Amino acid sequence: MTAKLPPGIEPISGEEARRLIRHTEGAALEALLARAAAVRAAVHGQEVALCGIVNAKSGRCPEDCGFCSQSAHFEAAQAPEYPLLSAREIADQARTAERAGAREFSIVTSGTRVAREEELATIEAAVRLIRAESSVEPCASLGLMRRPALERLRGAGLMHYHHNLETARSFFDQVCTTHGYDEQLDTIRAARDLGYRVCSGGILGMGETPEQRVEFAETIRDLGVHCVPVNFLNPRPGTPMANVKAITPGECLAALAVFRLMMPAAHLFVMGGREVNLGDLQHRIFEAGADGTMVGNYLTSAGGTPDQVNQMVRDQGLKLRPPGTGKAWGFTGEVDRETRWNERAASPRPLPVVR
Repeated sequence: MTAKLPPGIEPISGEEARRLIRHTEGAALEALLARAAAVRAAVHGQEVALCGIVNAKSGRCPEDCGFCSQSAHFEAAQAPEYPLLSAREIADQARTAERAGAREFSIVTSGTRVAREEELATIEAAVRLIRAESSVEPCASLGLMRRPALERLRGAGLMHYHHNLETARSFFDQVCTTHGYDEQLDTIRAARDLGYRVCSGGILGMGETPEQRVEFAETIRDLGVHCVPVNFLNPRPGTPMANVKAITPGECLAALAVFRLMMPAAHLFVMGGREVNLGDLQHRIFEAGADGTMVGNYLTSAGGTPDQVNQMVRDQGLKLRPPGTGKAWGFTGEVDRETRWNERAASPRPLPVVR
């Protein structure tokens, strides 16, 4: 369930959002950020949740999402290619991410969906190991999953299901042509109806207009999801979006603030691309309303080190939110300088963080 709104806090309308999202600099932006920060503090307090992921199966995806180097349609992208990791390896990586401060840990696989029995059974086993051996909240991002498979994973102890819409319906055909928008909505609704804490967001800066960003947020808002992960495009070499110009830090922050004001009860996570698009202003994501972010590597690129992410949180006077599994958290506050999980994300071609 999403957070209960305190008295006096109401979501803004789409009409107001379309006006505010244009406030990308100067005093207008600062006023927007102050408003979003106040809502974040009132609804979500002074805690920040960290999410870690593992690229558990990489490459040769039959979908043609234009931002993704794992698509089989883009031979020049040269993403890592390997089959599904073992349940043991996935669970071990979850424990390592936990020690870096991760509250949630997501198992991410390439492909349209996980349909093979062997792979589904491996993920079930991994979820059971994670629940038994750590306190993190397990999540999975496995594509357009059907209800029976989602029911099995729920029975194994999976707490969160993640599926990004990526963008507004009106812009989606500029991003992907191999599956439809409604297929994505069906997956999200099935997971929600099964009692998952559903995560659904997308990527900003793929060429959409500010108004389409609001349209996108309206769709997510109406789905009533638990968490909204927001990424900014980090153009991958060899993909159709390799040369898309990054949106400005002000555009990023204004969009985040508008998302927070439109969906005050949802958890708002800032994920991939924050280093590329925000640079030295990454810390301002919390002023813009975020109450979560990512620690460790992304799917096919390197992320900031755990100590950098934890220090960014502390520097804003915030603290990490522990998992809600009722178990002792395996995080001591001492964080490695290196990311010691999901290391295959940057192989075989190392893709360092762009600063």
